[in-house]
Amino acid sequence: MDDREGLINTEGGLSKKMALKQTTFVLSIALAIIFFFVAMIMTALYMGAPSVEKQYWPPLQDGLHGKYSSVSVAADHVLCSEIGRDILIKGGNAVDAAIAGIVCLGIMNPMSSGIGGGHFMTIYNKTTGSCSTVDARETAPAAAEEHMFKSNVNGSKIGWKAMGVPGELHGLYTEYKRFGGGVAWKELLQPSIDLLENGVPVSMGMAVCLRDEAANIKADRGLAKEFVDPKTGEVYKYGDVMRSRKNYKNLLKSLAESADPIETFYKGWVAKQLAFELKESKEAILTQEDIANYKSIVRDQSEVIYADLPNNLRMCGPPPPSSSAVTQSIIKTLSGYQFDQTSSYQIVDGLHKYLEASKFAYAHRSEMGDMAFVNGSLALAQNITTDEYIQSVRNRITDKAQPTANYGGKFAFQLDKGTTNIAVIDKEGNSVVATTTVNLFFGARVASESTGLIWNSQMDDFSNPDAPNFYGYPPSPANYIKPGKRPMSSISPIVVFNKTDKVVQLAVGGAGGSTIISGVATIAMRTLFLGWNIKEAMDRPRLHDQLMPNVTQFERDFPEEYVQLLANRGHVMEKTPVVTQATAILRKGNWLTANSDYRKGYESQPAGY
Repeated sequence: MDDREGLINTEGGLSKKMALKQTTFVLSIALAIIFFFVAMIMTALYMGAPSVEKQYWPPLQDGLHGKYSSVSVAADHVLCSEIGRDILIKGGNAVDAAIAGIVCLGIMNPMSSGIGGGHFMTIYNKTTGSCSTVDARETAPAAAEEHMFKSNVNGSKIGWKAMGVPGELHGLYTEYKRFGGGVAWKELLQPSIDLLENGVPVSMGMAVCLRDEAANIKADRGLAKEFVDPKTGEVYKYGDVMRSRKNYKNLLKSLAESADPIETFYKGWVAKQLAFELKESKEAILTQEDIANYKSIVRDQSEVIYADLPNNLRMCGPPPPSSSAVTQSIIKTLSGYQFDQTSSYQIVDGLHKYLEASKFAYAHRSEMGDMAFVNGSLALAQNITTDEYIQSVRNRITDKAQPTANYGGKFAFQLDKGTTNIAVIDKEGNSVVATTTVNLFFGARVASESTGLIWNSQMDDFSNPDAPNFYGYPPSPANYIKPGKRPMSSISPIVVFNKTDKVVQLAVGGAGGSTIISGVATIAMRTLFLGWNIKEAMDRPRLHDQLMPNVTQFERDFPEEYVQLLANRGHVMEKTPVVTQATAILRKGNWLTANSDYRKGYESQPAGY
């Protein structure tokens, strides 16, 4: 073979090698492109799976996602959560812990609750797998009548005529005697007395309300004595330590040491002192006799509102004048759908169904009232959670928002803002959810000078037949003022449990007037039907539509894409700062997971062990 032939062969070998390299390079590029698109597809699929919220929803907020093996307490202030937990450590049960937490909340969140207000409590007994509820709602004075605010609409919101008879203390001691008792009564109040003795740090939530209500606080001698810093002449600020509530501390001490706190408060020295101040006001219609006649109401099986859900679950809550039945109706309606979270369209379809279920349920709230005064109120509450009614609602839900008249109802809603909630699950698996309120922030904006008690403004929760509500809609006849009547409330403390093993799956309640219903229903929907954890369910922005007005409110960080898609379906969208402030405990496997709403401020945290 000559050199030329060798050269030719060598060149041929080089040509083959070059061709191979070129082919390898092209294949590498092709594979890279394929892998890129596969990665994009897998990412899209991952982001569109049940955890799609990681793509579409804003980041979670700061705040504790509590995880506990045995017990949990979720209150609107971490000190109150810890006080409840400590009661459980001492041997108290869920009711004892809730009582201690509620008394604490009256100190740490005095704008929202306290002995001068009232509450509803749902109590779940794991041994029996049944619920009881306590109605400690305020009542109208004997001299009250439905036209009493005709010439002064604001009189139901502020001042001496805005007050109902407080039910808080009567309910707490009744709950203790009937369902608690694991520790001494005094031990439930002592931690709060100690807080008042040592000084109360002003929380973020309290500071905002003090700032916003500064003029009203300064205008009332009782409130000024409690919440105006004598050094500055201004209301206390965030981070200040208050040591001014000495009279309220003395009131709690007296109730803690009393052999019969109900007697002391409703017929003893407290009632006499309050009656003296009421008479001195020259304006109040509430009397010592009204106070003496007050009774909280314990309701058992036949009057508790129950509703069954898929996966062998059942939920329970109080009958009217609580709105538990309305909330349960929304939750049960939603339980009949399979929610797909793989695309924006599917996510918004689920949100649309939630809004429509809410409108049908809210329509019936306007027809309910105090069961002692409104015939058929209990029957209606029980009916709107039945399988037959729920199916009729699903049949009426379409792909678009409907005219207001299609949903029914006889309207108007009152707005209560001064509200707070606590949820508890104890070591035996019993659970309590209680929502307590003085109605508007700082109630009637009147405090007792001698006891430090902040009077509620519960008369504003009644409907005024002589004036439409804020939105111009007519009042609800079922909620007109009557002597001794309890006004309708949006409060909805809910417990969800498994019917077979009787284990609590969710304990949830909220604060924030008519948005309580929306907030509680949303948290239940997200945890029970979408599989979200409790912090995701709590933190992510919410929607609210109470039918009157037929406007869908959305929180400020709600995804704009969803807002637009809902508007395309006929919902009138309106931005709002907050939809409910809630607390909740969710069981995940063998763990109790808990969260207290960041919307109440940095101090809103759960506790447990």
